[in-house]
Amino acid sequence: MEENNQNIEQQENLNQEIPEQLSVSDALTGIITGPGDTFDTIVKTPKKTYWAVPIIITVVVSIIVTFLFFRDEQLISGMMDKQKASLEKRMEEQVKSGKMSSEQAKVAIEQAEKYMDPKSTFFQVIGFGGAIITPFIMLFVLSLVYLIILKIMKAEFDFVNILNVVGLSMIISTIGSVIGLVLSILIGEVSSLSLALVLKESMVGAKLHELFLKLDVFTIWFYIATAIGLSKVARISGGKAYGIVFGIWILWLIITSSLGFITG
Repeated sequence: MEENNQNIEQQENLNQEIPEQLSVSDALTGIITGPGDTFDTIVKTPKKTYWAVPIIITVVVSIIVTFLFFRDEQLISGMMDKQKASLEKRMEEQVKSGKMSSEQAKVAIEQAEKYMDPKSTFFQVIGFGGAIITPFIMLFVLSLVYLIILKIMKAEFDFVNILNVVGLSMIISTIGSVIGLVLSILIGEVSSLSLALVLKESMVGAKLHELFLKLDVFTIWFYIATAIGLSKVARISGGKAYGIVFGIWILWLIITSSLGFITG
């Protein structure tokens, strides 16, 4: 009798130690309300593909945002005007340095403007194609980079959970893209919930303003959630997880911003 009671008690303790597996909807909600508890539960329950649904949601939202952006004449014309001005500046510098003649620069600008027409098939394919492909590239490239670094650190994890961390966290970025579109439409220029709202391009210059656009609240939130997730699924300290995630992001910002300053 006593042995049976002990078996029952052990079974009850085992059941208490293994939390109930989250549904995808619970995981999506949890990434907003409590990412730590959400990823803690995910890593303690049988492996499940949570990343697929948020990626599909992200792609659908990206397509809608792209469509609405293209429909806003003020936004699209403002973006095109900036690109054309930047192109003309580069061509002017090429002419001054003797790398091409004025006639060659004129032809190059005319050819480029054909592809910069928002109504052209090429422009539409690039825009909507990017909306579809970019979320998948971001998911798998980031996950692969984290995989390599965590392997070097000899952390223990399942790769599917790295995908789950990045995929679920991307819902935050998706919300940010919607907020960014709303702000852009209201303001009349490309914007985000960032310092770019206050520090305008006329105040800080085009390249610094572009950097501020990237440092928006939702992007930072995305990386915070990702760091929390990595610390849980790879069983590493929060400090190491934040160092990995924000270190890679800062390195990426430095590289892209440097290229922008060189080409711009």
